[in-house]
Amino acid sequence: AATSTSSSSNESNKSNDQHRIAISNRYFDASVIFAALNESESVGEESSIVEDGIILVFDSSPTASQDASFDSLSTLHDNAEKSIDNYLGDLLRLCVGVSFGPSPLADGTKAGEEEYSRRVLWCLDRGYEYVEADMSPIGMESGHDERDKEGFARIVEAISSCMWSSHVMKKRSQPSKVVSDSSSADDNTGTKPSDQKSDDEREKAAVANLMEGVDQDTETKIKDEEVRQQEMAFHQLESVIADAKSIRAASQDNSMSDEERRKRAGDTALRMMELFEKLGFDGDDEEDEDDSDETEASSLPDGVES
Repeated sequence: AATSTSSSSNESNKSNDQHRIAISNRYFDASVIFAALNESESVGEESSIVEDGIILVFDSSPTASQDASFDSLSTLHDNAEKSIDNYLGDLLRLCVGVSFGPSPLADGTKAGEEEYSRRVLWCLDRGYEYVEADMSPIGMESGHDERDKEGFARIVEAISSCMWSSHVMKKRSQPSKVVSDSSSADDNTGTKPSDQKSDDEREKAAVANLMEGVDQDTETKIKDEEVRQQEMAFHQLESVIADAKSIRAASQDNSMSDEERRKRAGDTALRMMELFEKLGFDGDDEEDEDDSDETEASSLPDGVES
Protein backbone atom coordinates (compact mmCIF):
# COMPACT_ATOMS: atom_id res chain seq x y z
CA ALA A 1 0.00 0.00 0.00
CA ALA A 2 1.19 3.52 -0.75
CA THR A 3 0.47 6.04 2.00
CA SER A 4 1.32 9.71 2.10
CA THR A 5 2.21 11.57 5.26
CA SER A 6 2.68 15.20 6.14
CA SER A 7 6.16 16.46 6.95
CA SER A 8 5.18 17.03 10.61
CA SER A 9 4.99 13.30 11.22
CA ASN A 10 8.57 12.61 10.19
CA GLU A 11 9.90 12.99 13.72
CA SER A 12 7.13 10.95 15.35
CA ASN A 13 7.39 7.96 13.05
CA LYS A 14 11.05 7.05 12.80
CA SER A 15 10.26 3.36 12.37
CA ASN A 16 8.84 3.97 8.90
CA ASP A 17 11.82 5.91 7.59
CA GLN A 18 13.22 2.90 5.77
CA HIS A 19 10.02 2.66 3.71
CA ARG A 20 9.66 6.39 3.19
CA ILE A 21 10.61 8.26 0.03
CA ALA A 22 10.69 11.98 -0.57
CA ILE A 23 9.30 13.13 -3.90
CA SER A 24 10.29 16.47 -5.34
CA ASN A 25 9.54 17.74 -8.81
CA ARG A 26 9.09 21.13 -10.40
CA TYR A 27 5.54 21.43 -9.08
CA PHE A 28 5.39 19.97 -5.56
CA ASP A 29 7.11 18.07 -2.72
CA ALA A 30 5.62 15.02 -1.02
CA SER A 31 6.53 12.35 1.53
CA VAL A 32 5.32 8.80 0.82
CA ILE A 33 5.53 5.59 2.86
CA PHE A 34 5.34 2.14 1.28
CA ALA A 35 4.06 -0.64 3.54
CA ALA A 36 2.91 -4.21 3.02
CA LEU A 37 -0.85 -4.70 3.07
CA ASN A 38 -0.74 -6.55 6.38
CA GLU A 39 1.23 -3.66 7.87
CA SER A 40 -0.85 -0.84 6.42
CA GLU A 41 -3.42 -0.78 9.21
CA SER A 42 -0.81 -0.13 11.90
CA VAL A 43 0.85 2.49 9.75
CA GLY A 44 -2.50 4.12 9.04
CA GLU A 45 -3.30 4.56 12.73
CA GLU A 46 -1.47 7.88 12.68
CA SER A 47 -3.89 10.70 11.97
CA SER A 48 -1.41 12.36 9.60
CA ILE A 49 -1.18 9.32 7.30
CA VAL A 50 -3.67 8.80 4.47
CA GLU A 51 -4.03 5.70 2.31
CA ASP A 52 -3.54 6.99 -1.23
CA GLY A 53 -3.09 3.90 -3.34
CA ILE A 54 -1.87 0.39 -3.83
CA ILE A 55 0.76 -1.31 -5.97
CA LEU A 56 0.20 -5.02 -6.61
CA VAL A 57 3.33 -6.91 -7.65
CA PHE A 58 3.47 -10.48 -8.94
CA ASP A 59 5.95 -12.83 -10.56
CA SER A 60 5.32 -12.82 -14.31
CA SER A 61 7.48 -15.85 -15.09
CA PRO A 62 5.76 -19.10 -16.15
CA THR A 63 7.39 -20.94 -13.23
CA ALA A 64 5.95 -18.61 -10.57
CA SER A 65 4.37 -20.24 -7.54
CA GLN A 66 0.61 -19.97 -7.03
CA ASP A 67 0.99 -17.49 -4.17
CA ALA A 68 3.16 -15.17 -6.27
CA SER A 69 1.31 -15.47 -9.59
CA PHE A 70 -1.16 -13.10 -11.20
CA ASP A 71 -4.15 -15.21 -10.13
CA SER A 72 -3.32 -14.61 -6.47
CA LEU A 73 -4.03 -10.90 -6.82
CA SER A 74 -7.83 -11.25 -6.82
CA THR A 75 -7.93 -12.50 -3.25
CA LEU A 76 -5.36 -9.92 -2.17
CA HIS A 77 -7.32 -7.07 -3.72
CA ASP A 78 -10.69 -8.23 -2.32
CA ASN A 79 -9.31 -8.62 1.21
CA ALA A 80 -7.71 -5.19 1.07
CA GLU A 81 -10.98 -3.53 0.08
CA LYS A 82 -12.99 -5.35 2.76
CA SER A 83 -10.58 -4.81 5.65
CA ILE A 84 -11.41 -1.15 6.39
CA ASP A 85 -13.91 1.30 4.92
CA ASN A 86 -12.24 3.51 2.34
CA TYR A 87 -9.04 1.66 3.08
CA LEU A 88 -7.81 1.24 -0.46
CA GLY A 89 -6.86 4.57 -2.01
CA ASP A 90 -7.27 5.27 -5.69
CA LEU A 91 -4.81 8.09 -6.39
CA LEU A 92 -2.38 5.47 -7.66
CA ARG A 93 -3.17 1.87 -8.53
CA LEU A 94 -0.51 -0.13 -10.32
CA CYS A 95 -0.45 -3.83 -11.13
CA VAL A 96 3.14 -4.79 -11.92
CA GLY A 97 4.28 -8.02 -13.51
CA VAL A 98 7.95 -8.50 -12.65
CA SER A 99 10.43 -10.39 -14.81
CA PHE A 100 14.20 -10.41 -15.24
CA GLY A 101 14.46 -9.92 -18.95
CA PRO A 102 11.81 -9.49 -21.66
CA SER A 103 8.25 -10.22 -20.63
CA PRO A 104 7.25 -13.89 -21.09
CA LEU A 105 4.08 -12.66 -22.82
CA ALA A 106 6.09 -10.92 -25.54
CA ASP A 107 6.76 -14.18 -27.39
CA GLY A 108 4.21 -13.37 -30.12
CA THR A 109 2.08 -16.46 -29.50
CA LYS A 110 -1.71 -16.43 -29.39
CA ALA A 111 -1.65 -17.79 -25.84
CA GLY A 112 0.59 -14.90 -24.76
CA GLU A 113 -1.74 -12.34 -26.34
CA GLU A 114 -4.79 -13.86 -24.68
CA GLU A 115 -3.11 -13.89 -21.26
CA TYR A 116 -2.04 -10.27 -21.69
CA SER A 117 -5.62 -9.28 -22.58
CA ARG A 118 -6.96 -11.16 -19.56
CA ARG A 119 -4.64 -9.30 -17.20
CA VAL A 120 -5.40 -5.90 -18.71
CA LEU A 121 -9.17 -6.46 -18.47
CA TRP A 122 -8.86 -7.54 -14.83
CA CYS A 123 -6.93 -4.37 -14.06
CA LEU A 124 -9.40 -2.12 -15.90
CA ASP A 125 -12.31 -3.56 -13.94
CA ARG A 126 -10.59 -2.68 -10.65
CA GLY A 127 -8.99 0.62 -11.57
CA TYR A 128 -5.39 -0.55 -11.98
CA GLU A 129 -2.83 0.32 -14.61
CA TYR A 130 -1.09 -2.79 -15.85
CA VAL A 131 2.70 -2.55 -16.20
CA GLU A 132 5.21 -5.22 -17.17
CA ALA A 133 8.58 -4.38 -15.65
CA ASP A 134 11.95 -5.84 -16.62
CA MET A 135 13.90 -5.62 -13.36
CA SER A 136 17.25 -6.56 -14.87
CA PRO A 137 19.92 -3.82 -14.75
CA ILE A 138 19.37 -3.04 -18.43
CA GLY A 139 15.59 -2.95 -18.03
CA MET A 140 15.74 -0.61 -15.05
CA GLU A 141 18.03 1.83 -16.86
CA SER A 142 16.17 2.01 -20.16
CA GLY A 143 13.15 4.06 -21.20
CA HIS A 144 13.49 7.00 -18.82
CA ASP A 145 14.03 9.48 -21.67
CA GLU A 146 11.07 8.25 -23.70
CA ARG A 147 7.91 10.32 -23.80
CA ASP A 148 5.61 7.29 -23.51
CA LYS A 149 7.37 5.32 -20.82
CA GLU A 150 7.00 1.61 -20.20
CA GLY A 151 8.24 -0.90 -17.65
CA PHE A 152 10.27 0.27 -14.68
CA ALA A 153 10.53 3.79 -16.11
CA ARG A 154 6.73 4.02 -16.12
CA ILE A 155 6.57 2.97 -12.44
CA VAL A 156 9.01 5.72 -11.50
CA GLU A 157 7.05 8.25 -13.53
CA ALA A 158 3.71 7.24 -11.98
CA ILE A 159 4.99 7.49 -8.41
CA SER A 160 6.81 10.78 -8.91
CA SER A 161 3.94 12.50 -10.76
CA CYS A 162 1.06 11.32 -8.54
CA MET A 163 -0.57 14.17 -6.58
CA TRP A 164 -0.22 12.55 -3.16
CA SER A 165 -2.34 13.84 -0.29
CA SER A 166 0.81 15.10 1.42
CA HIS A 167 1.95 17.18 -1.54
CA VAL A 168 2.99 20.78 -0.95
CA MET A 169 2.93 22.99 -4.00
CA LYS A 170 6.05 24.96 -4.75
CA LYS A 171 5.87 28.71 -5.06
CA ARG A 172 5.98 30.05 -8.54
CA SER A 173 8.35 32.83 -9.46
CA GLN A 174 6.78 36.29 -9.20
CA PRO A 175 5.95 37.93 -12.53
CA SER A 176 8.03 40.93 -13.49
CA LYS A 177 6.61 44.34 -12.59
CA VAL A 178 4.79 46.30 -15.24
CA VAL A 179 6.47 49.59 -16.13
CA SER A 180 4.00 52.45 -15.75
CA ASP A 181 5.74 54.78 -18.15
CA SER A 182 4.28 54.35 -21.63
CA SER A 183 7.54 54.95 -23.45
CA SER A 184 9.36 52.42 -21.28
CA ALA A 185 6.58 49.92 -21.83
CA ASP A 186 6.95 50.31 -25.59
CA ASP A 187 10.68 49.76 -25.30
CA ASN A 188 10.26 46.65 -23.14
CA THR A 189 7.77 45.03 -25.48
CA GLY A 190 10.28 45.24 -28.28
CA THR A 191 7.45 45.44 -30.84
CA LYS A 192 7.98 47.97 -33.58
CA PRO A 193 5.42 49.12 -36.18
CA SER A 194 7.44 47.34 -38.86
CA ASP A 195 7.33 44.12 -36.83
CA GLN A 196 3.58 44.48 -36.39
CA LYS A 197 3.18 45.03 -40.10
CA SER A 198 5.25 41.99 -40.96
CA ASP A 199 3.18 39.92 -38.53
CA ASP A 200 -0.01 41.08 -40.26
CA GLU A 201 1.43 40.23 -43.66
CA ARG A 202 2.47 36.78 -42.49
CA GLU A 203 -1.00 36.21 -41.05
CA LYS A 204 -2.66 37.27 -44.32
CA ALA A 205 -0.33 35.01 -46.30
CA ALA A 206 -1.08 32.08 -44.01
CA VAL A 207 -4.83 32.65 -44.36
CA ALA A 208 -4.48 32.91 -48.15
CA ASN A 209 -2.54 29.64 -48.32
CA LEU A 210 -5.11 27.96 -46.11
CA MET A 211 -8.03 29.18 -48.22
CA GLU A 212 -6.21 28.13 -51.38
CA GLY A 213 -5.93 24.61 -50.00
CA VAL A 214 -9.61 24.65 -49.06
CA ASP A 215 -10.60 25.87 -52.54
CA GLN A 216 -8.53 23.16 -54.18
CA ASP A 217 -10.07 20.48 -52.01
CA THR A 218 -13.57 21.79 -52.78
CA GLU A 219 -12.85 21.90 -56.52
CA THR A 220 -11.50 18.35 -56.45
CA LYS A 221 -14.57 17.12 -54.60
CA ILE A 222 -16.87 18.82 -57.10
CA LYS A 223 -15.02 17.25 -60.05
CA ASP A 224 -15.13 13.83 -58.44
CA GLU A 225 -18.86 14.19 -57.89
CA GLU A 226 -19.41 15.24 -61.51
CA VAL A 227 -17.48 12.22 -62.75
CA ARG A 228 -19.47 9.95 -60.46
CA GLN A 229 -22.77 11.40 -61.70
CA GLN A 230 -21.73 10.94 -65.33
CA GLU A 231 -20.70 7.34 -64.75
CA MET A 232 -24.04 6.65 -63.09
CA ALA A 233 -25.88 8.29 -66.00
CA PHE A 234 -24.02 6.12 -68.52
CA HIS A 235 -24.96 2.99 -66.57
CA GLN A 236 -28.58 4.11 -66.53
CA LEU A 237 -28.42 4.82 -70.26
CA GLU A 238 -27.25 1.28 -70.91
CA SER A 239 -30.23 0.03 -68.92
CA VAL A 240 -32.64 2.19 -70.93
CA ILE A 241 -31.19 0.94 -74.23
CA ALA A 242 -31.60 -2.63 -73.02
CA ASP A 243 -35.24 -1.90 -72.14
CA ALA A 244 -35.81 -0.43 -75.62
CA LYS A 245 -34.40 -3.55 -77.23
CA SER A 246 -36.66 -5.76 -75.14
CA ILE A 247 -39.73 -3.67 -76.12
CA ARG A 248 -38.82 -3.99 -79.79
CA ALA A 249 -38.31 -7.73 -79.47
CA ALA A 250 -41.65 -8.10 -77.66
CA SER A 251 -43.48 -6.16 -80.37
CA GLN A 252 -41.98 -8.35 -83.09
CA ASP A 253 -43.06 -11.63 -81.54
CA ASN A 254 -46.44 -10.22 -80.39
CA SER A 255 -45.77 -11.07 -76.74
CA MET A 256 -46.90 -7.60 -75.62
CA SER A 257 -50.13 -5.72 -76.27
CA ASP A 258 -50.06 -2.47 -78.24
CA GLU A 259 -51.22 -0.47 -75.21
CA GLU A 260 -48.51 -1.87 -72.98
CA ARG A 261 -45.90 -1.42 -75.71
CA ARG A 262 -46.84 2.26 -76.20
CA LYS A 263 -46.77 2.90 -72.47
CA ARG A 264 -43.34 1.29 -71.98
CA ALA A 265 -41.98 3.01 -75.08
CA GLY A 266 -43.14 6.39 -73.76
CA ASP A 267 -41.60 5.79 -70.35
CA THR A 268 -38.34 4.67 -71.96
CA ALA A 269 -38.24 7.77 -74.15
CA LEU A 270 -38.72 10.06 -71.16
CA ARG A 271 -35.96 8.31 -69.23
CA MET A 272 -33.63 8.61 -72.21
CA MET A 273 -34.30 12.35 -72.55
CA GLU A 274 -33.56 12.90 -68.87
CA LEU A 275 -30.29 11.01 -69.19
CA PHE A 276 -29.29 13.02 -72.26
CA GLU A 277 -29.84 16.21 -70.28
CA LYS A 278 -27.64 14.89 -67.43
CA LEU A 279 -24.92 14.05 -69.94
CA GLY A 280 -25.18 17.46 -71.62
CA PHE A 281 -26.82 16.25 -74.83
CA ASP A 282 -29.99 18.33 -74.53
CA GLY A 283 -30.08 19.26 -78.20
CA ASP A 284 -30.19 23.04 -77.64
CA ASP A 285 -26.95 23.63 -79.55
CA GLU A 286 -28.19 21.61 -82.52
CA GLU A 287 -31.47 23.57 -82.61
CA ASP A 288 -29.54 26.84 -82.49
CA GLU A 289 -27.34 25.70 -85.39
CA ASP A 290 -30.38 24.65 -87.42
CA ASP A 291 -32.06 28.01 -86.80
CA SER A 292 -28.91 29.89 -87.86
CA ASP A 293 -28.62 27.79 -91.03
CA GLU A 294 -32.25 28.52 -91.92
CA THR A 295 -31.69 32.25 -91.35
CA GLU A 296 -28.63 32.30 -93.59
CA ALA A 297 -30.42 30.35 -96.29
CA SER A 298 -33.42 32.73 -96.26
CA SER A 299 -31.14 35.77 -96.62
CA LEU A 300 -29.50 34.47 -99.79
CA PRO A 301 -30.80 35.65 -103.21
CA ASP A 302 -32.98 33.29 -105.23
CA GLY A 303 -30.99 30.78 -107.15
CA VAL A 304 -27.90 31.09 -104.94
CA GLU A 305 -26.96 28.14 -102.79
CA SER A 306 -24.70 28.33 -99.79
